[in-house]
This record gives sequence, structure tokens and C-alpha cells, in this order.
Amino acid sequence: MNARHTVLALIALAAGFGGRAAAAEPETKPGGPFVVIVGAGEYQDKAITARPTADADAKALYDVVTDPRFLGVPAARTKLFLSAPDAKRGGEVATRDGIVKAVEAAVESTGKDDLLLVAFFGRGASTGDKTVYFTPNTVLKDRAKTAVVLGSDLAPSFKKVKAQNVLLMMDVQYKGFDPGAEKIAEPNLNDVDALLFGSEDKEESVRPQDRVLLLSGFIGSESIARGENSLFGSLTVEALKGKGEAEGYRDGYEPDGLVTSDELVRYLDKELPNEARKLGKTNKEKEGQPVAIGGKTSHFPLTFNPDETAKVKKRVETLAALAKAGTVTEELAKEGNALLKRMPKLKAQQDLRKLYQRLADGDLVGPAFVAARTELKEGLTLAAAEATAFARKVSSAADRVNEVYIKETNTGDLTAAAIRGMYRRIEEPLPTELDEALKGAKTLTEARRIELLQNARARLGKREDLDGNKDADTAILMMMASLNDPYTVYYDNDTVRRMQSSLTGQFSGVGIQIRREPVRDGLLVVTPIKGSPAFRAGIRAGDLITGIVRSVDNEGGPLPEGAQREYSTKGMKTEEAIGIITGKAGTPVQLKIDRDGKPMTFDLKRNSVSVETVMGVKRGADAEWSYTLDAANKIGYVRLTQFTQKTGADLKAAIADLKENGGLNGLILDLRGNPGGYLSTAVAVSELFVGAEKLVSVKARAGGGSAEVYRGRRPADKSFEVVVLINGQSASASEIVAACLQDHERATILGERSYGKGSVQNVMDFRQTLGQIKLTIARYYPPSDRNIDKLATKGEPDEEWGVRPDRGFEVKLTREESSELETHLRELEVIPPPGADPKVTTPEKDRQLAAALAHLQKQIAARPKG
Repeated sequence: MNARHTVLALIALAAGFGGRAAAAEPETKPGGPFVVIVGAGEYQDKAITARPTADADAKALYDVVTDPRFLGVPAARTKLFLSAPDAKRGGEVATRDGIVKAVEAAVESTGKDDLLLVAFFGRGASTGDKTVYFTPNTVLKDRAKTAVVLGSDLAPSFKKVKAQNVLLMMDVQYKGFDPGAEKIAEPNLNDVDALLFGSEDKEESVRPQDRVLLLSGFIGSESIARGENSLFGSLTVEALKGKGEAEGYRDGYEPDGLVTSDELVRYLDKELPNEARKLGKTNKEKEGQPVAIGGKTSHFPLTFNPDETAKVKKRVETLAALAKAGTVTEELAKEGNALLKRMPKLKAQQDLRKLYQRLADGDLVGPAFVAARTELKEGLTLAAAEATAFARKVSSAADRVNEVYIKETNTGDLTAAAIRGMYRRIEEPLPTELDEALKGAKTLTEARRIELLQNARARLGKREDLDGNKDADTAILMMMASLNDPYTVYYDNDTVRRMQSSLTGQFSGVGIQIRREPVRDGLLVVTPIKGSPAFRAGIRAGDLITGIVRSVDNEGGPLPEGAQREYSTKGMKTEEAIGIITGKAGTPVQLKIDRDGKPMTFDLKRNSVSVETVMGVKRGADAEWSYTLDAANKIGYVRLTQFTQKTGADLKAAIADLKENGGLNGLILDLRGNPGGYLSTAVAVSELFVGAEKLVSVKARAGGGSAEVYRGRRPADKSFEVVVLINGQSASASEIVAACLQDHERATILGERSYGKGSVQNVMDFRQTLGQIKLTIARYYPPSDRNIDKLATKGEPDEEWGVRPDRGFEVKLTREESSELETHLRELEVIPPPGADPKVTTPEKDRQLAAALAHLQKQIAARPKG
């Protein structure tokens, strides 16, 4: 489940560049570009404040995409919606029906590799769990009927998207209106995200390619005006007119006349924060940062850069003339034509492009060109041993899946998915012979599978995007994606290292949580982690990391000659910083800190860091937790954030602490927002409360034998009452514990229905690539054997899935309350600097916690005295 952000502009622009090699001028084939631009900033309802930049941004974008120099989308394939009619541009007043029909037409009128760009500029809000966009006639109090409900209104059209290249741009402010007595929470944009990517549960690495959701900022961010336009709108237009191809943003060694989706994202990613810091009048405005979802897996052309298209066109024409004269073959001319029109991402292909440029410019004559090309191509031949190694890795992964996956699979089908997926991922056409050979995948022998994998890899040759284990990583990733199971995925070695803390509860590093601080352009320490090297060294919450210095690499080896040793954090992404700061235990790294204007240096040695998963009421001066919520009634409170290997022991210690320090009559076990973790830990936690009883049963795939039943082995302490708090984000191991305690009537379950993840995953090391394979291997069932898995049903509210609160104990929070609670719980985890008061868990800020406390107080009061 991913955090969602702010929405700018919904433009449904379907622009066809006709395959991966875009033409140097707009094509006239059927289909091609179709643009829907929506920019409404004037509203009839006086409760909604005008946003004039919305109309100006929409008009500016329209002018770019219809200008033949930049894209030249015909008027018949461009729809513009504004606050008022625009005769010059053919703009109509934005209405719900008009926008929905335009998006439907855009999807139906575009095909494979056509660009579909959909954009919204203006204001919006939430209604329930849905996101709405305000049109000029929207009535705030009746917005569900008078605004565009993005998820439900546009979903039917977006479900028809096949192989188009999709850019959904959004600059929508979810504020600027007077709700009166109504409390309107900010939307989470899950429904907007789902328009492009489907299920929010999918790992980002296996979401559909060539689809980008580009947001002007995080939810709640402030928009900045730049003249009559918004900063986001004006920078977007600049990038699309050619600045996106400037050095530092473009792909390759020079402009190629095309501004691509990733170049636009890179331009905004750097320029918007820089300009926001200059133009912003408040810290909120200075924090401007665009958000691109799907940007890492997308690379498609958007507009032309007229400053470069003439040069490209001249070279293409010269190459065509050489082919006509017989100087080069038609085959070579076709290859050169594609390379000259669009900059390739691979270095070897860029080197080949340079040869064609020299040929077209007259710097290289025919025979010399052929010789140079032959030499370059021969250098790209992959050794047979490397192709065989790749084949064996992928084949081994297929065998592993076939052995233990919860559903029956076929190794031939898995092999075909790996090959097709790898070619699709790296944007290479699958050779016809391979395509034909894979059509009978189910009957492939092991030897034939190995042969096809070898062939598939050898055809691609040496290339940096498939170096080392990247080829097997890509193929196995796509193999897993073919199972259409959101919980089955492959992690490459880099991802394993990055996700170590969430997978195991431990990682090797210095032990700090960080985030970007856009106002000061550095990395802010959110909190040190208790017991970590950073904590012991005295690094504090609120410190600003300004520089990172390394003397060895992440594994402790010597740095290569010329390797970067010192890094400024200006403009540095959090992910990049984590990659530099984390490393092998015992290795050194230096952090440069700004603390309230005072520069400081910390020389740290990385070590194994355990992530805290057991939280209490408040921290003491030593950062240790106090778990007593109501001393008079001896009621404790413990929150579990996930189920790692240490969670069970830490929870047991917390309960012992409560009993030893004042006694324990009642305990609130908070599992809200807990996504789960280890099955073994869920069993251990359940045993603490239930004892030597049936705790959970696990059933493998059909035909896999009888269910494995987990029973407690030790008696439980049942001397105290228990309330378990759950909500819609309590999943997996959280649901095992909640359902077990509910079935044995050991606890009262209070809150909201849980997530409904009733499957068990096994994370297996895959030594051949140093990655990991996470496979769904079984479904679990609580002691009553009821169904927990939402995916095993249609997901309807009246069906049996998830864990429901006990009758009379459902306490639903509003969207606003849930958002505030999430923020409050995060703040509780922060270790405050010396002298600062710690945050305190308090029922006054949490209706569900208040209800749990009241229930326990009532139970305790009803107990027989003495």
C-alpha cells in the first residue's frame, strides 16, 4: 500500500509516436494523439475559492500540445475544458458529463504506443473514500453528484487502456473551500492511483509499464503562482517545449529532439523544489516537491524539441539518400533511422548512434562505417557461458515456484512469462521465432526450457541493463508478476538490502529515520533508533544531515580510484542517502550535521540495528517505554507495529514490566496499521494470551495434504482482561492474533474490520542472485476455521472475510480522524531530544482507544472485590 499525494492536472492526451522509435514529425496515421485538458478555477458555489491559475495552466498546455512545433495534435483530437468558453481554442465549460465522455473518447481513439495524456488543474476534495474534482457548477455540499468522482466516473474508461503510453497529470488543491460544519478529510488518492495501476496491493516493481501519475505535490502541499500560471504548470510547459532535454535531465549524450516522460519527471523533480524555495513565502510553499508514480518504469516520448528536430531531420534525410544510392543497405538505413530519431538508453546503442551520425555528417565513409559497426557489434556478443548461467538461474526459480506455490503452476508457462516479461521490461521486440516457440510452453521439457532461455538471453547480447544478475533479476521478477498475486514477488539484492528492516526487523547501518527537508535542502533526522550507533553517538531528532563522507565502500572494501568520497545532501533523494549510509556492520561512515546552525561531525561505525516494533504510552528520559495507561485501574497499553523475530519476546517483556510495576488488570493490544510479519511470531503472540490451545491452521494448495495445525505449548496468563484494537490496515499476522483471541473469547475485538489478508507467504533466499523470492504458499484459518482472505471472495461487505469487531464494539473513525491518528502514532515513535517533552498516547485524541479504555474500566469495576 503506497502513500498517495496531490493531484495537478488531468489531461487525457493520447499522442501516437508509432512504436518505440518516434518519428521526427507528427504522424498522420489513424489514432495518434488525443488530448483532454481540464482546467477550471472559477466556481458558482461561493463556498469554493477561485483558483485562476487553473484556467491559465490548461490554456498554456493546450497551446503547447496543439502547436505543430511541439506535438501538433489536431483540434478534433484535443478537448479543452475551462471555467468559461474559449472561442479561440474551442474550449468548453467543464462539466462532469463532458469530461467523462472526452476521456472515454480518448481511450477508444488510441492504440498501442499512442500517448494518452489526461490532466486536471483546479480544486477538489474527498467524499467518503472517493476523490472528486470540482467543475464550475459543483456544489460543495452536494459534490458527490455535481463534481467529477475520479475513481468511479473515469474507471470504466481507464479499464479499457491496453498498450497506450499514459501520462495522468494532476495539479488539484484539496483546500480552498469553506465546508461549514462538515469535516472534510484530505483524499488519499488510492482511487486515482488505481485508474492507472489497478490494485494498490501490487508491488511498484510489477505495476504496468509506461504509465505515469504525475502529481504537483504531496497531499496538503501549497501551490505557488508564477505570474498568471502555477509554478507546476509553467515548469511543465517549459520542459515540454524543450528544456526537459537540457543537460542533467536528458537521456544520453545530446538532445535527440524528443522530450520523454522520464525527462519531464527529472526536470520537475529538480526545478520545482529549487523554484519553490525561491518563490515560496511560507515554509509550506517552500516545501514544493512533485510526485511521480510509475516514473521509474516509464520511458515514452511526449513532445518534440524544435531546437533539435531540424538537425535530426537532416541526418535522417541524408541517411535515406545514402540508402537510395546504395551506399548503405536498407537494413542498415532502418537501424540508423530508429537510432537517429530517438536517443537509446544503452551506452553501446548510443555508440552505434554516434557512428550513424558520423556517417550522415560525412565524417565516416561507407566501408569505414561498416567496419566500425561490425567491430562494435562483435564486442556486444554474449559469451555462451553467461547465457547458460542466466538460463539455469531462471529455470531454478521456475522450479522453486512450481514446487511450493499455493496454486498449481507449469514450469513451461513460467519460463515463457520470464522471457516475454524480460523483453517487455527492457522494451525490446520479441523475435518471431522465440514467440512461436513459446506458444506451446506447457509441453516444454527441461532441456528445451534451458535452450530457449539461453537463446533469449544470447540474442540481447551485452548491455548494462542486463549486467551481472540484472538479466535474471528482470526475468524472475516478471515471472512472478505473471501469477497475478499481489503478495508473490521477487526482490533483487539491492531491494533486499533496502527492505531488510521491514522484512526481518533488522538492518545494518547507523540507525536513523530520515526524510527530505525541502526548505533547507537537506536530510532531516526524524528520529534515531533506540540503541543504534547514531543514538549512542548523540544524533538527535531535528538534526539536518548536510553531508556524508565515506572512506571505504559499503562492504568495507577500498574505494576505487576516483570514486566519490564526500557527498552533499543538497538535492539528494532519501533512497540515495540510505544506499550510501547503510552498509556492512563494523564499517565506518561520517555524517555532517547542522544542529540549530551549529555544524557538527559524527564518525560512526555501522552495526546491526533492531527496529522497534513494541511501543507504549510514552518514552522516558532513556528512551525506554512506559506501558501504563491508567495507573489507578492498572490498565496497560502496547502497540505492535509489525511482527518481526523480536516482537514476541519484546511483548512478553512489556507485559512483565507492567505486572512488576504496579500490576496489570487490563491490557489494550493495539494492532491498528500493523501489516503483519512472521507467522511464527503471530503464533508466539497468540500463545501468550491463549495458551495450550489451537491457535491457527495453515492449508497448502489442493492436494498438498492435511492442514498444519499450530497449538500453544505453554499455559497463558489469563489474570487480566484484554482488548485488541484493529482497523482496515491490520493485516496478515495481525489478523491471526485478533481472530485467535476472538475465537477463544480471550479478548474483546474493537475498532474496524481488518484488511482481509488470509494467505501465508514464505520468503526464501535465492542464492543464485543473492535475491529473495516471496511466494504465497498457503492460506491460514483461525481456530473456528472461518475465512479471513478477502481475495477468496468477491470482497463484498456482507461476505465472510477479515476480522470484524465484536458486536457492539465497532468504532469507525472518519477519514480526518484516521489521518490525525496516523500522524499522532508516528510522532509517538520519535525519541525527543534532551529537554523536550515526549509525546503521550492519550484517549482524548483517539476515540477507539477511549472506547477500549472505558470497556476495560467497566470490566474491572465489575470484578468481585477481594
